[in-house]
Amino acid sequence: MNRQSNIELLRIIAMLMILGLHVNFLAIDKPNAEEILSTPMQSFMRILCENFCIVGVNVFVLISGWFGINYKLKGLCSFLFQSLFFSLTIFIPFFLTDKIEVSRINIMSAFLMYKNAYWFVWAYLVLYIISPILNTFIENTDKATIRRVLVLFFTTQTVIFIFTGVGFYKSGYDPLSFIGLYLLARYFRLYRSNNGKYNYLGIYLTCVLCNTLMYFIPAYMGHNNETILTISNAYTNPLNIIGALYLLLFFTKLDIKSKCINWFAASCFAVYLFHCHFCLGRYYVNYAKEIFNNFSGIPYFAIIIAFILGVFIISVLIDKVRIPLFNYVWNKFDKLKGTSL
Repeated sequence: MNRQSNIELLRIIAMLMILGLHVNFLAIDKPNAEEILSTPMQSFMRILCENFCIVGVNVFVLISGWFGINYKLKGLCSFLFQSLFFSLTIFIPFFLTDKIEVSRINIMSAFLMYKNAYWFVWAYLVLYIISPILNTFIENTDKATIRRVLVLFFTTQTVIFIFTGVGFYKSGYDPLSFIGLYLLARYFRLYRSNNGKYNYLGIYLTCVLCNTLMYFIPAYMGHNNETILTISNAYTNPLNIIGALYLLLFFTKLDIKSKCINWFAASCFAVYLFHCHFCLGRYYVNYAKEIFNNFSGIPYFAIIIAFILGVFIISVLIDKVRIPLFNYVWNKFDKLKGTSL
């Protein structure tokens, strides 16, 4: 399949958003009411940046739904090989230099990727495995039925998440939420309205602003409402889902062709695997926190953006070593099987 550079650019932006999330609230903590009252402009900008970036994970899943996952054994093996490659490539030097405790849990985490940092790997793996069922449902079901399923799905998800406290949605860190996003993108790919691209962008920006004000105003009035904070930063927040969807729709309207964009986008997932690794993640957030503590204003933004871009580029370059290695291993396996899979 030929890569569409407009969507591949969005894939890059989505990963940069995820990097941006992890240098903000994850590294520095959420601004509370006291901080917002003492430094309202700085706090507002931090909240705005967080909500600008919070759609990144949803966008990543929506892109898969937009194109549809073409289930193939090679694609599945490539995904697992990439995940394991980064997990072990990062873990082994830490292990050999005693930078990490030698324990059964850490060794198993490197091989099985079961620490929370790699939650996306397992959630996406489930989505990949059941994608043929989801594709069949979309292809053989009428528009009205699909729309009804989506309305009921997201209504139920929202009610459960906000009002019941039932934990299996996990604020969007789970395969069930991914299934809803995948079906949503498939539906809009087939039945989207032909609105102007700036209408789509406007809806995304409106969602960002509403989410920001929902967080900022109560805190500015002296109320530290944990429920509001939890809802605002959840991937299952309807504002974050709608914002991610309409950001995707905006990029579908762009006409971009670039081999450079496609080259970087092909390794975007590596950025997540690199900076979220359980050995490296703490260094990433600690450096981000140190930058925040030592700089402010324009110098802070310039340095933190350079830091994010540096991590992005390093991750992509490492992945470019992984790609020919996987192709070599797969070709050997293919020959061993005596047939093309």
